[in-house]
Amino acid sequence: MVIKKSIVAFLCVFSFAISFSNVYSQKRHIELKKITTNKVRKLFDNDILIVHTIHKKYKGILKIIDKKMISINGKKIRIEDIIKIEKKE
Repeated sequence: MVIKKSIVAFLCVFSFAISFSNVYSQKRHIELKKITTNKVRKLFDNDILIVHTIHKKYKGILKIIDKKMISINGKKIRIEDIIKIEKKE
């Protein structure tokens, strides 16, 4: 009987901890703001994008490395080199 109560108590605490961590977790994203209309668009990890840079065009899944660099399908791109970003739905 004591073992059943301790198992139930453990499961309650464990499920509460999992649900609590998901509620307050933050997703990494990049915010793009249009200067003329002040519209803000958010790009999250694993979004499918087409990124135009000074040198080349990249198409693939977005991974945010840090605040100065992103990765599209494993190819690192500096944010200052980006000219245009298109989001594919």
